[in-house]
Amino acid sequence: MARKREFDKDAVLEKAMLVFWEQGYEGTSIRTLKEAMGISSSSLYETFGDKRSIFLAALARFCKLEHDQAAQMAQEVTSATQFIETLFASAETVLPTRSTYGSMAFNTMVEFGMRDKDVTELLFAHYLDIAGIISDILAKGQKAGTITAQEDPTDLAYLILSSIQGFITINGMKPDFADIHAFKQVVIRLLNS
Repeated sequence: MARKREFDKDAVLEKAMLVFWEQGYEGTSIRTLKEAMGISSSSLYETFGDKRSIFLAALARFCKLEHDQAAQMAQEVTSATQFIETLFASAETVLPTRSTYGSMAFNTMVEFGMRDKDVTELLFAHYLDIAGIISDILAKGQKAGTITAQEDPTDLAYLILSSIQGFITINGMKPDFADIHAFKQVVIRLLNS
């Protein structure tokens, strides 16, 4: 008879996510994971599999958190412009306690590039998911006449996501860069044209 699991799988996965988020995939050892998760080696392997499997589950969890945050922001704003401003303002953090780590999804994209098919597929699906939220808000703004109707809302969503990724990159390299906030202002001006 199999022993009953003595830990909350979601809570333990959350701990693994935080370690990968802070240290990246290559910088995280199984030993570090085991210690952070507070479970034995046998429980780690039986429940989650190898390091890569744990990482994929942790990355999927992060992507869900990021999606939920974007969806929540979309519900709380009163205009498309306010939503885009809020996206830029939150570009550095998904969870307030991890603001210095940026986005785990973005960090993983930089670390992995396209060398792992499963990671690439997960991140691209996440990118399209977030773009869909942005596109929906922009389409509503176009219908209300507050956002330019000269461009397809999906194309605008891709432009905004690319701008935010550039914002994150520059901010990560040089947080005190004086012109960093010009990114947001230019995008807002283009949307309101």
